[in-house]
Formats: sequence, structure tokens, C-alpha cells
Amino acid sequence: MIDLFGNEEVIKKENNWEEHWIGMPEYNNVESLPPFITATFKFRNQEDFDLFNKLLKEHLYNGEKVFDGMQRKDVKSTWFPLNEKANKYRYK
Repeated sequence: MIDLFGNEEVIKKENNWEEHWIGMPEYNNVESLPPFITATFKFRNQEDFDLFNKLLKEHLYNGEKVFDGMQRKDVKSTWFPLNEKANKYRYK
């Protein structure tokens, strides 16, 4: 195939999906099972929540982040044990 300017190599290189997707993670379309138990904790203030979060991080999650920053300010959730996130894996 030839591009607008008559350059055949550019089109071949752009259409080579195998080169383009080197190092990209595989897509996993498996639906997660719902949690077995859901526990709700209520906190009087931000300081109480911060202490709880610190203790969870230190003692249960081996220093890993407990709550995702994309959650709502007043509703948080996490898994125990912490689910491994796909961004921790590196594909070659």
C-alpha cells in the first residue's frame, strides 16, 4: 500500500500491529466475583480515617496503598487481601 506521498514503507510500518503492541499487557475480560462479605466502618473525622488507613497500610497491606484515590470522598472500598493490579506486571 502506498501513502499520499508515495511512501510505501510508512504504511507497512504503521499497519504492523505486532510491532505497535510490543510490551502492552494482555486484556483480561474475566468478570470478578462479588465480595463474600462487605464491612462498613464509620469515622468521626478525617484524622480517625487517616489513622485507620495508616494502620491498614502498615499491618495488612505491607505498605501498599489501601484505597484508590479515584473513589468518592465519603465512600471508600478496598479488597482484603489486596488485589494485585495489572500495572504491577510488565510484559515483554
